[in-house]
This record gives sequence, structure tokens and C-alpha cells, in this order.
Amino acid sequence: MNCEIPPFSVKLLRFRSGERHAAIVDGRGLLATQPGFYVMRSRRGREKSAGTDELRLRAVAVALNWASLRGIDLQARTESFELLGPDEIDDLKDALRLNLRAAKGAKVNGTVKPGHFVNRCHAVRDYIVWHANLALHRIRVGDPRLPEARLALDRFVKTIDSDLPSGGSGERDPVHEDVLQEMLAAIVPGSPNNPFRPEHQHRNYALLLLYYETGMRRAEALVLKGEDLVLHGAKPSVTVVRRPDDKDDRRKVEPRVKTLGREIPISAELARALDVWIKRHRNDPKRYPGASKNSYVFLSQEGTELGLRTVNDMYDLLRDRIKTLPVGLTPHAKRHVANVRFSKKSRALGWTDGETELARNYHFGWKKGSKQGAHYNREYAKEMAAQHVDAVQRKSTGAE
Repeated sequence: MNCEIPPFSVKLLRFRSGERHAAIVDGRGLLATQPGFYVMRSRRGREKSAGTDELRLRAVAVALNWASLRGIDLQARTESFELLGPDEIDDLKDALRLNLRAAKGAKVNGTVKPGHFVNRCHAVRDYIVWHANLALHRIRVGDPRLPEARLALDRFVKTIDSDLPSGGSGERDPVHEDVLQEMLAAIVPGSPNNPFRPEHQHRNYALLLLYYETGMRRAEALVLKGEDLVLHGAKPSVTVVRRPDDKDDRRKVEPRVKTLGREIPISAELARALDVWIKRHRNDPKRYPGASKNSYVFLSQEGTELGLRTVNDMYDLLRDRIKTLPVGLTPHAKRHVANVRFSKKSRALGWTDGETELARNYHFGWKKGSKQGAHYNREYAKEMAAQHVDAVQRKSTGAE
């Protein structure tokens, strides 16, 4: 690593096959050897997307830059098992806690969320442990250095894992249905409260209504193609299809369908919004040049595939212009609310718990028998518990 020049950063590569690959490069733009070796040998072939690798490697790049500033040869220290001491680990954690966008002058908080911080620490831990294990295998059995090396590695893992925030410490207040109704009223094309530019209002309305109604993931909507939509007839629907490393997708950060594809029925209003967007606005060459040659439903103003970051920007703008919208209003928050809505509807239909779980897993793209719904449906469980407590209190006070 001595021949590599900091600062280190992450670059996303896209091959002709459509496959994406995340890599760490040095200050000259050359691939960094040890991080590249780590990704190719430990991460590839595990159904990990380039986006997932990117997040982990960004944490590793922070660690490499931190080590360089402090004159620490991380590779040499790892291979010799003179691993980071407690003070160095605390200093490294401080670096991993910083928000890199804030350091560049963006108007964001100076530190990352607790969950993001924990993920960064785990990514750096795994990177160092993986390389240390390679060094361990080079020590012969019976060599007196072997138990000392194992002890040093174990001590490093325990120290970096200590005092990390718990998984739930970064939870935001839940977003409720009335908040989403306020948002939907604001984004109707032509609404005086609509924060979006007029030329993009129909696109954004169709996209955000799609997220609200179906509860699909942010990426799933962005990989929809025209052939996946049925907008006319008695049963309009959208079909989520897995197309990893699609050659048609020119985005560096490719949105991916994480789990199962499925067909989702949609309302007449959503079908109409999608139809209006596609037929009257999407193919306007002045607003979306080259759109007629693009198979994806949602496009950027350049006529290329809409990016994940642009969707986040939509929510940032909504929260900035409509002050009553909470900070917790994000694309993923809608998925939680959609789960609550699904539970209430299934209860009204008289479905059993087993029927509800089966239908929920299909609708939201989880495998049969998945318990993910319990996590996403926590707010509905809290609401039911509150109703139970209220009923007990009313009975005990004679209010009923």
C-alpha cells in the first residue's frame, strides 16, 4: 500500500455486460490493491449489489484516509498483528461518525445516523479481520505466535464492537396516514402547494402515488419498464421484475429489486396517473430528450433513467417547502405506512393471521414464511395495543 497515494475514494465501474463493480481508488485514480482484493475474494458471488459494496467500501476508504493522516500503515499493522489499540480505535470511530457530505459544505448534520455509524464500524472491522485471517493462515500450527495473534485479533474485534449504539437508537417518529394524505394533496399536478417544477409534476405525481399505494421499494419503481404496466381493462397492475445488471440501464448506481418480483394490482387513479404521464408528458422531446428510445418508465430531465438520488431529492424538497411534513417522511417510510394499511384492510376482510402473512409476503416481495412484515408492521401493533388499553380503561371507569 506504500505505493498508493491518498486520499482514497470509492468509484463505481460499469462493464459492457451491464455488471457494476465498486472499487477504492487512490489519489491518482488507480485501483487500491488490498481493498480490491478484499471485494473480489470476500464479497463477490454473495448476491451483494454494487451499491451495497459501495457503502461498505466508503467506510473502508474513511479508515484508510484516517490511517494515512496519522502515519499508520494499516496493512503492515494487520499482517504483524500489532492491531489498533483502544485509543486509536476510539479516534477511528470518531472519523467514521462524521458525515462526509457535511465536510464538503452540504447542509446536513455533522454526524451520520447511529445505524449508519454502526454499519461503518462493522464494515471496517470486517475488512481488517478478513485480511488478518489471511495472515493467520500463513502462520504454521505450533508456532508460538499463533495464539498471540488470535488473542490480538479477538481483542481488536471486542474493542471496535464495544459501546456501539443499539439498532433501535436511531429510529425516527413514525409517519402516519394523515401526513401522506397531506403530501398527496400537495403534489397533484397544478396544485398551488406543489413544490415541483411544472414540467415534472406529472412524473413526480405518478411516481410518488405509486410508492404510496403499492408500498414498493424505492429502487423497484425505478426499474419498471413499459412492458411491466397494465393500465387499461378491469384489472390494472404493475409487475416488479428482477433484472440485475441490465444492459439497458446506464446508471452507475443501478437500482435493484432486492427480493422477489411480483404482480401488484393498482387503483384506477394510479393507472390514470401513469397513463397520463406516459402518453402526454414522458415522450415530450423538449422536456425529456431521447425518451422515446428509453424503455424505463421514469426518466430524468435528460431523458435517461431516473436515479435513486433524484427520488431522495424529491422528498428533501417536499419537506423543505411544506413545513408540516416531518423529517421522517422518506421513500421507505411509505413502505411502513403501506404495511399498516394492508393490516387494517386484511382485518376488515376477516382474513386469518396465516392468510394475512401469506398475502403480505407476496405483495411486498418477501419470501414465503418471511417475518419481515412484523418489523414493518410495528406501528399497527402499537395502535392495536393502544386501542386495547383504551378499551380496558373505559370499562374500568364505567365510560362504556
